[in-house]
Amino acid sequence: MAELVHKQHIDADVGYNAFGLQESDDADLPVPFPDDFDYAAFLSTHPGRLDIISGGHTHTAAVTVEVWDDPPPAQDRSGWDEQAEADFESASGEVAVWSMSLGRTGDLITLIQGASGARSGQLCGPG
Repeated sequence: MAELVHKQHIDADVGYNAFGLQESDDADLPVPFPDDFDYAAFLSTHPGRLDIISGGHTHTAAVTVEVWDDPPPAQDRSGWDEQAEADFESASGEVAVWSMSLGRTGDLITLIQGASGARSGQLCGPG
């Protein structure tokens, strides 16, 4: 049975209806934020990066990141306005939060504590 390893809450600055999550050690990413941002999709991906669209132009989005040791149990998402899933791999174990209006913010999401290696996480938000 999957176990929750770590849970973290952050406030993401949404500018121009969008924000992103990107590998913190981003020097070698082929497409850095916000290049090739896809405004037609709620969630789109590039290696080491997740791009997220919001219904609001400028606001602060509450983001919850859960790190599990195996795929998490299914959730009832019937009350959510949008939902999407994507794979994300991190070499550093840390993910930077990016704003369309502010660039890289000071927020870091920790996927792994005290070791190195790739980990997966699940992003959750209100509908």
